[in-house]
Amino acid sequence: MPWEILYHEVSFNKQDAIATEKYLKSEMGRRYLKNRLKNQLDF
Repeated sequence: MPWEILYHEVSFNKQDAIATEKYLKSEMGRRYLKNRLKNQLDF
């Protein structure tokens, strides 16, 4: 089965992208993504 993109985000510069990635990998960031994707996935 091929991979499916569930979430896509664009950053305007590398520093912003790194900060966002660190946040999304944190506990609060994981909660944010889980809540944001709740309707798309069967959690």
